[in-house]
Amino acid sequence: MNDQWEPLNPDDDVVHFHQEVFENLPRTQIVFQLLKEIKKIWAEHCMSSGSRVFGEGFECCVLIPGQQWRTGKIRVSLEFCPDETEIKRENSPLDDLRQQLKEGKN
Repeated sequence: MNDQWEPLNPDDDVVHFHQEVFENLPRTQIVFQLLKEIKKIWAEHCMSSGSRVFGEGFECCVLIPGQQWRTGKIRVSLEFCPDETEIKRENSPLDDLRQQLKEGKN
C-alpha cells in the first residue's frame, strides 16, 4: 500500500469488499449507499446523531505532534488507499456498472 488516501465520490464510486464487512449488506455498493447503511448502523448503536458525525461534524480540539492545540470540527468520511499507484484510464471497466446502479437509484 502506498499511504496515498483518496476521498471517494459518493455518487459515482463503487466499493466491493473481498469479504463480508457488514452483516446482511451487499458486498458491492455505490459509496452513497454504503454511507447510508453506515449511518443507519451508527444511529442504532451510538448515542450521537449520524447526521452530525458524517455531515456538519462535532466541535473539538486537535493536538498534532509538534503543533499547538487547534479548535475546529471533526467528521467521518470514506477514503480509499490503493495497493499501488495506478495509471488512470479514460474509460473504466466499471462505468457501465456505475451507470446501472445510478439508474436504479433514481
